[in-house]
Amino acid sequence: MHLDPQINLMKEDLMSAVQACIQIKSIKDVENATHGAPFGPGIKETLEWTLALGEKFGFTVKNVEGYAGHIEMGTGELLGILGHIDVVPEGDGWSVPPYSGTIIDGKILGRGALDDKGPTIAALFAMKAIKDAGIPLNMKVRLILGTDEESGWADMDYYFNKEETPQIGFAPDAEFPVIHAEKGGLHLELTKSYTTPFAHLIRIQGGERANIVPDQCDVTLKGISYDDLDKQLKDYSFPEGVSGTLVSQKLEHETKLIFKGLGAHGSLPQNGKNAILYALEFLRTLPLSPEEQNMIKFVLAYPGTGFYGEGFGVALSDEPSGKLSLNLGIFEMTSDSLRFVLDIRYPVTYQRNDVLDPIKTIALNHQFEMNVLSHHNAHNVPKESPLVQSLLKAYSDVTGLEPFAFAVGGGTYAKALPQGVAFGPVFPGDPDGIHCPDEFISIEKLLLTTKVYAQAILNLAADPENR
Repeated sequence: MHLDPQINLMKEDLMSAVQACIQIKSIKDVENATHGAPFGPGIKETLEWTLALGEKFGFTVKNVEGYAGHIEMGTGELLGILGHIDVVPEGDGWSVPPYSGTIIDGKILGRGALDDKGPTIAALFAMKAIKDAGIPLNMKVRLILGTDEESGWADMDYYFNKEETPQIGFAPDAEFPVIHAEKGGLHLELTKSYTTPFAHLIRIQGGERANIVPDQCDVTLKGISYDDLDKQLKDYSFPEGVSGTLVSQKLEHETKLIFKGLGAHGSLPQNGKNAILYALEFLRTLPLSPEEQNMIKFVLAYPGTGFYGEGFGVALSDEPSGKLSLNLGIFEMTSDSLRFVLDIRYPVTYQRNDVLDPIKTIALNHQFEMNVLSHHNAHNVPKESPLVQSLLKAYSDVTGLEPFAFAVGGGTYAKALPQGVAFGPVFPGDPDGIHCPDEFISIEKLLLTTKVYAQAILNLAADPENR
């Protein structure tokens, strides 16, 4: 396309910008929140850095009290591009420092490279290419910078209470070609107190975020000898990629074990290996009390059965969006209490009560309290809509690849718009390392993504002769 040569000349600057953005650790930190930094200092610094880059490029920018910001060009009705600069915790298993932005073999590695700093910066450079080329637009293009996408969307609630909501737009935070439908999302918390403390289990802790398949689970127990645990671990057969390690005898009668699994995005639990569930499978082989065995049995029978809600009887499915998914993302147990959090993505033709009611019935029958921590409705933009067709054309024209629209379980900011879809950056057949160790974006695909976004903006906001 006619902007391709110009974007090619931006390559070094684009790479450097993505690296610099990755190097700011932007994990939610409410304990250190202040005025203007509601989600902590790292997110505040990243938001200010990105807005400053947009201002340097000659765009109009606005910081909405640290909850979000935007960078915009043009006039007229709004075309929204909704990215986010917050990231999930880095986790373990990295071969490079997770906030280094290291370049190896044509890839930029770092937490946020793919989700969502890389593609958000790509969208900004796509806007710059159009501005530098002097191409007039019929719409105001607004790149909205979210700051709480990974944790609950308090940023979008605040931002759209203060600012105009674009009627159409896309989120550069998923996959190509176009995701026209996103499943509904639920985070459910189940809690229970036990009147009699457990005899052996002192503490079990696994998972940091509900929307990540936990890659580690720590267990502290007592009343079982170190030697017996050591022998049981050596005799136990874990699947490939899963391990259990006897770390130390902390006190005279307390021992700690660490179980390792494989992280993945919470909407795709089948792609990970949940360390919590493998830890519980091992623990059930030990001589625990009946109360402890019953607790483990409940977890493995309900959230621990299948990836698609089979245990709770909510294995729903439909033609537009496929199967429901269920991830046990957080597990916190002490000697007298249990709390766990589920991440559920349900198909677009169902309502939230189709999921909540069966789970609530089971929870109450087993003396658990259930709370809805967050909920996002399902979202569906027809494939034949002008928005979807314009983006598909941009993708096909730039890449030469087959265009098609599809549905996913992952939730993006596209749901915040009446007509919003997810658009890139992962190309068909490419590895999706979102929320995984050594997350990366290839420099070749970063450049190609920028070209696709530039063409998409032109298709939606420019006259035909300027597209």
